[in-house]
Amino acid sequence: LALKFFATVLQQKGIGGMLRNSVGIRQVVGMNTSLIRAMKLCLNEPGLGIAKVSILCGGPDWPTSVLCGLMDLPLLPILIGTLPVAALVVPTVLAGSFTFMSGILIDGNPEFPWAGTAATMMTALAAMVMFGFMLLAAYYVEQTVSMKADELAAMPIDEEVKKADEAGLALKEAYQEVTQWKDIPAIAQITLMISLACMITSCYMVQLFQNDAFAEYQLTYTIENHLDGDWKNLVKPIGWVAILLFVGSIFFLMLFKCWANGKARKLLKSRPQTVEDDFQASKVDRYLEVNVQESSESIELSPTNSASIVDQAICCAAL
Repeated sequence: LALKFFATVLQQKGIGGMLRNSVGIRQVVGMNTSLIRAMKLCLNEPGLGIAKVSILCGGPDWPTSVLCGLMDLPLLPILIGTLPVAALVVPTVLAGSFTFMSGILIDGNPEFPWAGTAATMMTALAAMVMFGFMLLAAYYVEQTVSMKADELAAMPIDEEVKKADEAGLALKEAYQEVTQWKDIPAIAQITLMISLACMITSCYMVQLFQNDAFAEYQLTYTIENHLDGDWKNLVKPIGWVAILLFVGSIFFLMLFKCWANGKARKLLKSRPQTVEDDFQASKVDRYLEVNVQESSESIELSPTNSASIVDQAICCAAL
């Protein structure tokens, strides 16, 4: 619980509060998306209602806590509203404790034979509580979209974030254009294929030769007693090869992405700037209009559309 509070304070005050003028932070949070705009309405409500508490406990940590900082909300009520997350912390901690106890052996026999079952039960309980928080948060976000469509439509758009989104859309389209396989030079194709081959080989080595790649190590083991005092003994020679292939895959992939991003930027610079800006601005305007229309029309949501909004909120909370 203390760790959760520390993360909330750090994200709200250290990131959202101190960096509220950063366009990049606001863009990552998604200030112009319908989901975040609905969350803003819920978090702006006075007091600590069920909707607000549900979002604080069941919403995704990054956008929720940072959004509170961007909105300059007082810290103490946010921490109080986060207290119900203890219902998730307690079974999670107990699951870890029982898992540890299940691995304690005396003369080859478990000292606490019931601990494994208790760990499974606590894990299931933690999963149910987490899903309940997420479901409540998704429900109240969807309810806000449905019942406060006019307020959502009247909320101003963050123009700086909109411009950043325009630039991002332009770069993304240029990236997709320059990375068409038939247009990629042979050296770039080879680089990407090497990256893929390294990743596939690494994954198969770990899956097929797991016992030959890594030493057995459990939660109750110690480095001194089970790894001869050296943590590197955890990885066997085949394991080191798999790790090197994994690192090599990332290296070659980054080389390819650096080349592709450079080509995309050159492509953007070669186009008439005013035409490109107008084109991207119109695309973003259409995107934002769709979001606003979805909010405005949500009062008459069909079960399918309503479920899609709930699914979006649940997926965001899971992340």
